Amino acid sequence: RIAFRRNITIHLKETDATGVIYFAEQLRMAQETLEFFLAQNHLPLGRILKEEPFFLPVVHAEADYIAPIFVGDELEIELKVEAIGSSSFTLGFTYLRQQVLVGKAQLIHVTVNKETRRPMPIPEKLRTILVGVQEAVGSQREP
Repeated sequence: RIAFRRNITIHLKETDATGVIYFAEQLRMAQETLEFFLAQNHLPLGRILKEEPFFLPVVHAEADYIAPIFVGDELEIELKVEAIGSSSFTLGFTYLRQQVLVGKAQLIHVTVNKETRRPMPIPEKLRTILVGVQEAVGSQREP
């Protein structure tokens, strides 16, 4: 099982004529998928930024091109929780076109106290969402 899925259509700004996706766009898609995921779990990023005592900055990001992606392609982005630490968590994203893997991305976020600007333990409401997703997916991993 997958934690969260989102379907998108590829636009000209996201790829070139040869089908190579722009890495910045691939990472933007991953971040947006996280935002949709948080909203679905009743913890929208807007509320975190305005009301919660923490931020969720990205401290590491990587993206892999695997196969061409062209304007008009329909992709499914799958989000998985790969790891949960005391103050950080790792999310993995796979990009599929008709069930064929065309790209991967990874984001590592750290929970940072808004006042001290220092890492802090992942707040319980966020940890509960992440652990729930991790348990739902189990130990299933991409090959």
